[in-house]
Amino acid sequence: MLNKKEIFYNAIALLMLCGNIIISFTFIYIILEVLGLGQIVEHHPTPLYNSAWLNIFTRTLYFSAITLFSVGYGDITPFEWSRMVAIIEATVGYILPAVITVQYLRLAPPRIEKFFKKDPKDIKK
Repeated sequence: MLNKKEIFYNAIALLMLCGNIIISFTFIYIILEVLGLGQIVEHHPTPLYNSAWLNIFTRTLYFSAITLFSVGYGDITPFEWSRMVAIIEATVGYILPAVITVQYLRLAPPRIEKFFKKDPKDIKK
């Protein structure tokens, strides 16, 4: 059975995993944009904000996070090769909860076995 410490460490590991995925895809988008192979275009930018280097990082970080978590507000659009990378990231974001659920179920077999071994007569109506 999982204790509070293990649950805390698992939650931290999950946050680190999601953060690592988001940052990794952010740098892929930055590389594609710098090389001119695929832009991430914001639909309502300001001229000053659009020209800053910090904007490239924040725009791609924001796009990466909303893509991984399947939010997709529609205020930023990928073009060219960035579209393919966005599809891969969205697939990772779609599969990740299933993988996490399976891992959790593997870590907690005694609790699950105890639940399924109950006699149906013992269940209160």
